[in-house]
Amino acid sequence: MVELSTLAKYPFLNASKTYVKDNALSVEELLDDPLYERARIIGVERLDNAFKDRDVGNRILATEYDCVMELLSYPIARMVAVCIDDVYFKRRYALGEAVHVYKNLIGESVHFLLDISKEFNLNVKHREDANKLSIYFTDYLRNAPTRYKKWKMINREMKAGYIHISHRDLARLIQEALRSRINNELDARKCNRVISDTFSSDISRIKNKVMMHRKKMEVAPVGKLDIEKLPPCMKEILAAIQSGENVPHMGRFALVAFLNSLRLNTNDILKLFSSAPDFEEEKTRYQVEHITGSTSSTAYAPPGCDKMRTYGICPADKMDELCKRKRHPLSYYKAKWNKNSKKEE
Repeated sequence: MVELSTLAKYPFLNASKTYVKDNALSVEELLDDPLYERARIIGVERLDNAFKDRDVGNRILATEYDCVMELLSYPIARMVAVCIDDVYFKRRYALGEAVHVYKNLIGESVHFLLDISKEFNLNVKHREDANKLSIYFTDYLRNAPTRYKKWKMINREMKAGYIHISHRDLARLIQEALRSRINNELDARKCNRVISDTFSSDISRIKNKVMMHRKKMEVAPVGKLDIEKLPPCMKEILAAIQSGENVPHMGRFALVAFLNSLRLNTNDILKLFSSAPDFEEEKTRYQVEHITGSTSSTAYAPPGCDKMRTYGICPADKMDELCKRKRHPLSYYKAKWNKNSKKEE
């Protein structure tokens, strides 16, 4: 039997869900009973912390009561997040839960991590005699943050389809698996009217906070770039990154190369990426500097429209008339600039 303190630390576990079911707790009880007021307060706290710090935060779990309140705050936070109904916020919250779990996992035993891996159907092997971990390559590719150099397949050792990983690597892969699961579950659910009414003031407050954050990012000057003149493809990629969507490597590459061609410096490009819910400056800077040639021998040119279509990152349904006449995103942007200059004259 799993200890209650463990269930509180890892509320996504099947055993945690079973605990809640076995105690026959209804949504009405969670929302109305004074006994669970602390759980409701912590649930909102998780959301605020995730948005502010990308981590749902630590609380002292000294008693059984503390553990129960922590455990129950998780489903409450998720239900409220659904009612906030903002993609950016939901991505930020999912990241906050996943990062918090990662920080706990790196201090756990290998055997504990192996048990957690089974919750996500990760095919992980452990050689106890050599204390070595490995994961099947498809599970690795599905969950590894391969936009970072360390995680690219070329930098990993593979044998018989299994990739060697460290204890910390496995914790990180579980973090990504959990983040993806929470994202999918939040997107699949609809707001419960009772939740919306009960937490109406907190929902309104958080929505306003997200809106102000967005406005702040929109009005922040970024070099000489005029975002309104961006071609549809670049607008789409940038919006997806800033909303926390899973943008393929080629999408990120195309955007950075495009911005570099417009002579934006590294800090200006980072400023555009910084509003993403999973933004990590050091790692993003490495990527940007590699693509722009700051730390490599080549400054990559942005792909043209044909290549954008080949990579599946050309939003054909959002093309305007000017876009249809151009063969390169840069040509679109320059045409928009020239048109605007003539109007000013």
